[in-house]
Amino acid sequence: MPKKIDREDRRAQIVRTYLKIAARDGLETTTSRAVANELGVSTGALWHYFAGFDDVVFRAFQLIFDRTNDRIAKGVAEHTGLRALWEMLEEILPVGPETEREAFVVVNFWGRATSKPDLAQFQTEVAAQWRRQLLTHLQEAVDAGELAPSAPLAGLADVLMVLITGFQVECALQTTLASAQRQWQTIHHCLSAWLTGTGLEAIAHASTSSPGPSTQ
Repeated sequence: MPKKIDREDRRAQIVRTYLKIAARDGLETTTSRAVANELGVSTGALWHYFAGFDDVVFRAFQLIFDRTNDRIAKGVAEHTGLRALWEMLEEILPVGPETEREAFVVVNFWGRATSKPDLAQFQTEVAAQWRRQLLTHLQEAVDAGELAPSAPLAGLADVLMVLITGFQVECALQTTLASAQRQWQTIHHCLSAWLTGTGLEAIAHASTSSPGPSTQ
């Protein structure tokens, strides 16, 4: 009797294979044929589990989003304010090998989402969730005396979201603006007008895997 295949497990395997090939060989080579070859099946076999390749990319984007949120939750668990903000940004900005690889997939997803309302809606929901969390940490920073009470929190959250998107695009394009140092310097510059001495100290002690901004 043929072994019964768990549909969701198979879908997850296909998505993980897509991300594996993208990380190993580059996004331009990550085609449906490449995924099928890696799994040892025909290309047509993939479509028993997905409506098309756009659906595979969408699921990959969802998986990246879920993984990022898991990392954020672990990173900010013991922190609030600017420390938490820095931890959150470190897991989203392409400032390390993992987040750089993710940026290529995310930007590819955006290219497909421009003409597909369902994909665009998911991106809108992702951005809204992250903006709310950024706003929470900014408010914590004000409450802790790390940012001045006059800081325009809603505007800063919007700017940070634009920077997140922009830096992922710069990373995919492999420009000099995508260097980790320049990303952190830009984030610091965005907040600098409202940083207090306590805020500078919090940033100086922020745990990041990449060089942080100068606080001098």
